[in-house]
This record gives sequence, structure tokens and C-alpha cells, in this order.
Amino acid sequence: MSRPLDASDEAFHPAGDDPCWNESAWFGFSVPERRMNGFVYFFHDVRTGVSGGGPAVWDPSGEETYTCRFYDWRWLQPPTGRLDFGDFTLPNSLRHEVVEPLRRYRLSYAELGLELDLEWTALMAPHEIRYGNLSTMTGARHFDQPGRMTGSLLLDGERLEVDCYSLRDRTWGPHRPGASRSGDYLWAIASPEDHWHAITIASDEPGVDTVMNGYLVRDGELGELVRGQRRVLERRAGAPVRVLLEAEDDRGRHLRAHGDVRTALRWFGWPGRLAFWTLTDWRWDDHQGWGEDQEFFPREQARSLMEPPAASDLG
Repeated sequence: MSRPLDASDEAFHPAGDDPCWNESAWFGFSVPERRMNGFVYFFHDVRTGVSGGGPAVWDPSGEETYTCRFYDWRWLQPPTGRLDFGDFTLPNSLRHEVVEPLRRYRLSYAELGLELDLEWTALMAPHEIRYGNLSTMTGARHFDQPGRMTGSLLLDGERLEVDCYSLRDRTWGPHRPGASRSGDYLWAIASPEDHWHAITIASDEPGVDTVMNGYLVRDGELGELVRGQRRVLERRAGAPVRVLLEAEDDRGRHLRAHGDVRTALRWFGWPGRLAFWTLTDWRWDDHQGWGEDQEFFPREQARSLMEPPAASDLG
């Protein structure tokens, strides 16, 4: 059994023997009234001093990495050598600061036409999960944590205030390329007392994904998701448009959440894996909350999601 998470984890961890070892962290942010979603996502290899990642911003005006509002997620940046997780700056100007361990963080960036000045504050303690044998990160440690993101972004000369609920995650251990099966990473936050997160994986039933991990906070009470299913009710150009999650936690409480996708980035950030990274308007119980439905597929399945061309178009 792994030791509990604590302030000592606010460091880049020593690498294990697995050649695919890496460490990554992600923070989400959005401007829902503009149907705008974004992330700050980075990774670092303590053995080589090589880092990658960066920010992205998208809305319905462009949902490919080459048409979205902004994209500077770099697979390779010049080696930095040893980094202090508590305060470091990557070569592409992305800065990460730990203000209060496991609770508050500052993020900034200023390059290529985007300026970010953000602060993230936790709503609850990190929620750790265990990867199963089907995951590309079996053997890694991973946690998710809900919070609130505030600050601003300046993009194409327009300054937008950011004040949204947000999820972050952290993983250290093997990051293997590819994806053995499709799956999903879903979450929504209505308030500090009502929010949820689920990780699902494809089942043997077409179109049905099974809940593997996650939590439900209802009226401030935390429960672990123990079973459930996620279905896509409607797609457009391959991407999900309407989504349904039905789950149950270890307290016997049921969750039925309907999600309406507002924008979906087609993301190939990790090799061999297509992701639809969405801003989603979720409704459950009597709540409305913004969140995401990150849906990922092995490369081999990506083509099957797209509508085949008409015979007349093939010549």
C-alpha cells in the first residue's frame, strides 16, 4: 500500500526503473460564457532534464490544434536540468509555483500572443486512484483534485477574466504510448458541496463505457464511485454532443448526469491516442455545473468515428 499523499509530494519524484517513467501535471480552466476551454499541462523527466507541455485555449471557432484559439503544447523543449517543482519556469515561459502545498498554485505564461496569470485553490484534498491492468499508466500514482481557478488571460489583444471551477491532476510513474481501450475522464462542479469525477473504460457492449474510478460529493459528503456506465447519446463529426453518466457510490447514492458539449478539441497530445477534449454543461440532481468530458480512443478506432465519404466523392 502506498503512503498517503503529503507535502513531500510537492517535488519531482525520483524515477523508477521503467524506461517510460515520467511525471505530469494538468490544470483546467474555462470561460463558460464564451464557450471557451483551456488547459495548462506539463511533464518532466527527472533523468534527462527534458520537459514538455504548455497551454492551449479553444472554442467553437476552431477545434483542431491548428485552428484553435491558442496552442503551445510542445513535445520537446530544451533541457532544463534539475527543476524545483515548487517554482520553475519552462523554456516556453510556462511558470508553475506552489503557494500552499496541495492547496494553492500560481500559473503564468507569456509567449506567442497569449498571456496567462492564474491562481488555483483547492476545494478538497486530492483524490487518489489506482490504475488497472488495462491502463497505459499501470504502476503510476495519480490523483485528481477539484478547485477554483481565478485570474486573467490576454489573447489576441483581448483580456478575459477567469473565474471558474477547475480540476487538476498529477501523475508520476510509467507513461506508456498508445491506449489499449477507449475510455473517458469526466467531471463537473456545481459548488464546493456538490461535484463529481469519473474515469471510465470501454466495455464489451458497444457504446457503453464502465465506471472504474471516481467520487461523488453530494451535500458536502464524499463517496467513492463503485459502479456505473457512461453513454454518448449524440455525436457530430465524431465528437460527443450529448453524454449520459449513471453511477453509484459506496454510500448507495445514485448519480445521473446529463452533459451537453459546448466545444470539443481534437487532441493528439499523447502518441497513438485521439482525445475529444470538451467543455461540457452538466446537469444532475437539481444542479448545473461546468466541467469536461475527455473522451479518448486508440488510433485504430479514430477513423471509425468519422462519417465515411459518399461514394460519389471517391471518384
